[in-house]
Amino acid sequence: MDNDKRKWLVLTVIVMKIVMDGLDGSMLNIALPTISQNLGVTSGAVIWIVSAYSITTSTLILFFGRLGDIVGKTKFYLVGVAVYTLSSVFGGLANSLSMLVIARIVQAIGTSCTMANSQGLITMVFPQSERGRAMGIYGGAVSIGLLAGPTLGGLIIAYLPWQYMFLLKAPVTLAALLLGLRCFPKEKAPERRETMDYPGALLYAVAIVSLLYSMQGGYAAGYTSATILSGLALSLVTFSAFFAMQRKKAMPLLDLGLFKNPIFSVNVLTAFIQMFTMGFGNIIIPFYMQGVLGTPVGLAGLYMTVSPVIVLLVTPVSGILTDKIRGDALSLAGQILNFLGLMLMATLTVNSPVIVMIMYYCVISFGNALFNAPNNTHIMSNVPPDKLGIGGSASMCIRNIGMTLGVAFTTAVLYGGMSKVLGYHVTGYEPGGGQEAAFMYGMRNTFLIASGICLIGIAVTVAWIIAVNRKRRSEQQA
Repeated sequence: MDNDKRKWLVLTVIVMKIVMDGLDGSMLNIALPTISQNLGVTSGAVIWIVSAYSITTSTLILFFGRLGDIVGKTKFYLVGVAVYTLSSVFGGLANSLSMLVIARIVQAIGTSCTMANSQGLITMVFPQSERGRAMGIYGGAVSIGLLAGPTLGGLIIAYLPWQYMFLLKAPVTLAALLLGLRCFPKEKAPERRETMDYPGALLYAVAIVSLLYSMQGGYAAGYTSATILSGLALSLVTFSAFFAMQRKKAMPLLDLGLFKNPIFSVNVLTAFIQMFTMGFGNIIIPFYMQGVLGTPVGLAGLYMTVSPVIVLLVTPVSGILTDKIRGDALSLAGQILNFLGLMLMATLTVNSPVIVMIMYYCVISFGNALFNAPNNTHIMSNVPPDKLGIGGSASMCIRNIGMTLGVAFTTAVLYGGMSKVLGYHVTGYEPGGGQEAAFMYGMRNTFLIASGICLIGIAVTVAWIIAVNRKRRSEQQA
């Protein structure tokens, strides 16, 4: 098989899997209210279906990225697809919250393998001149899942048991696995013998699980409770030990030298902020549409497809433009649009038409579409060839941590605002229970805070662009 054909087949497999990842989020988000009612759990408890997946992915992605550099990205990517396929069947058999959370944890293990090595594989098989285009297609593939997810999820919830949201993905990922076994490149053994930093991996796992678990469960238990404070203290101690160990290791789990490159560091930071703010809308909007506005679940899913269409159309174009012009301008424009969209979302009321909300969310989606391709390209193009696995996994890990912390922060601000209005502690929103005004107060606060956090990313990008322009002018004068 010639290399030109192989690289596009490799991208096809990665696209098939990332589409399923997009379906994971969009279908589940639209179905959370229904799953909550079907399983007899609160809206606060059902969030763990999302959080358990995010925490597990954030915990393992560095580990599998490093293993990808040591053993081979191809092997771990294909193992991840196989695990994901089996866990989809397991999720389809779940009949309780605990079973579903376990299925999501296993699913996250498979996703960690693929996420950790997908960008490294793309960077490995595509030359620099085509990398932006490939990354644009990669980013657009997420939107295909997001596009189909709300409609498909709404139809499943309306006519079938919600378990089919998992069962329908298994045949697709099985096909991706069979194609990947045929077309993925065989990697050469590393020039030097690499070893896994198992003590570092253990410290990192303890640190990230204690942090994310404490942040996610902090609102329900109380952030001043002994359990939550102990978790945060454990996270601080183990993170300190982890970074101290990584600086001394000859072959660390996380190569801190990557962050000495300012382009890599700036783009990883802005990616974290972008994903953090995305966590706000992903959790709130389904409850706002179905609980406050009374939109039927099937129709809500159909409405939600408008936003991913924009991402699907814009992201590949953004990738092509990244190959032709400076990507920092596209990245900044995307962040500004995200900020404006978040501010607009804060103006919604209990009487706002659904179409207005969708239009505001489309502004956010357009911003994310402009941002992702240049951001991914800047990150992966500034990683040494022998560090593609850990570079890509570090990038995806930080994005996942940003999303998970965004979900936890959203929960705390939303339900904290509701508790303030209602005068008693609430950990969930019950549609039709007279809590609409309290929900809107909490929702407004979350989007205002998210827009403020987005401004930090804009400031970082502006400072970076100014510094780069100054350096170029100095070089030209010299």
